[in-house]
Amino acid sequence: MRKIAIFSAYMLLMAAACTTTDNNEKSHIFIISTNDIHANINSLPQLATLVDEYEERGEVILVDSGDRVTGNAFIDDCPEPGVAMIELMNEVGYDVVTLGNHEFDKGPKILQAMLDKADFEIVCANITTPPNYYDIEPYTYIDVNGIVIGIAGIVDTDNNGRPLGGESALADFGFTSDIDCAYDTSTILARQCDFAILLSHMGLTQDINLSGRDAHYDWIAGGHSHDVVGHRYGDSYISQNGKNLRYVTIADIEVTDDEISSVSYHREAIDNEAADETIAAMVAEIKSRNPELNTIEGHANALATQDGVANFTIAALAAYPYADGFTPDVSLYHFGGIRLTNILPGDITRGDIYNNDPFLSTIYIGELTTEQMSEFILRKYNSGTPDFPDKESHYPYIRTSVPYTILLGSEPQERPDATGIYFDLEEGIYRVAMCNYIAENYIDADIVERQLRPTGITVREAMLHYLHSLDEGLTPDNNIYQIEVSPNELE
Repeated sequence: MRKIAIFSAYMLLMAAACTTTDNNEKSHIFIISTNDIHANINSLPQLATLVDEYEERGEVILVDSGDRVTGNAFIDDCPEPGVAMIELMNEVGYDVVTLGNHEFDKGPKILQAMLDKADFEIVCANITTPPNYYDIEPYTYIDVNGIVIGIAGIVDTDNNGRPLGGESALADFGFTSDIDCAYDTSTILARQCDFAILLSHMGLTQDINLSGRDAHYDWIAGGHSHDVVGHRYGDSYISQNGKNLRYVTIADIEVTDDEISSVSYHREAIDNEAADETIAAMVAEIKSRNPELNTIEGHANALATQDGVANFTIAALAAYPYADGFTPDVSLYHFGGIRLTNILPGDITRGDIYNNDPFLSTIYIGELTTEQMSEFILRKYNSGTPDFPDKESHYPYIRTSVPYTILLGSEPQERPDATGIYFDLEEGIYRVAMCNYIAENYIDADIVERQLRPTGITVREAMLHYLHSLDEGLTPDNNIYQIEVSPNELE
């Protein structure tokens, strides 16, 4: 891809003063956006072909709104996690990206390695990095034949003022409010460009809220909530392409007499594009580095939905042979950690198991009371506010091996808070097993210290052990055992 020069603010002003183009001629700038690729490298050869096709029609800027990694063991489980993804993106020709919450999953050193390998620019306005770390700018400008494109980035602060993820992975970074910082940055950006873009990893609700505040962005190219959308909200066009690189959104900026004469947007599926041979060869070479991921570990007798995958994972935690004969009465998992949307009937590979837990989660065991379990599940269910929504609240996010009832309040809002969590258990103390994400993020630290202990056993080990124990294969249980009940339904 023919790269376009990226200027600092000072160089931009100088370049804009000196640039001239032929008058009375139309030209096109195509800005292609992706988001939430989650290491789906199989689609990058098709993306490369699409980019090449648009380069034959005009100038192209390729951007991404975060979460490029976490979701493919061939990328996440190599000696340099995530770096192969960056190498592929360099070859495809990305120009500017922002950070998603999953860029932080493996900690600051791994993120630093990915940033160091990037040939493209990384922008994020609401992050503060530690000393001697990669310097992340809040925004950048690209001059295309005298038309100045301003591009800012923002990452979510869904999790108590931080991106969603483990506390230890985020501890070295500082964050300011995503929506407030995005708004403030829009004013700065718009002063010095002809077309302002926000690469947003806040999610659709926050993007719409931002537009409602009359932020000065022409286009909010979003991510994080995995929506498929393309609409104008107020003065901003807001788009999002789902996940796993099935779609891209393309802004077609028509330029006449050195000025923007029109802007249109459309979404394209990339499945029908031919594979670029160079990128396809790189993908094949990356997959060859870890052939054990193709090892067949078990068999699925029917389709497992994402709820079925959750139940499989919970059952694996319950069935693992822990030391000293510890046998859980209750096992718990968070639905956001269930990364496979399904398991298809047929062979299940080691790569499938690893892809369901790309975080290398470990298991905590110990004892909790029914009251303690109910308290942290209720707190998570009710988290977030209308102004700062938590996309993982107000639905059965914490899944357990024992059914429970969520009693909803009577507020006249679309998604009322819950007033109680009631387990199908007698009140008392129960042996529990859970992933470390629940223990470290949702349960009070003093309770964890007194009543739970880390085993060091990975969730992957537990899933593989459970799968191997199923002589007749996995028959999925796709039911949901966490029931939401309104007060009227109890009468």
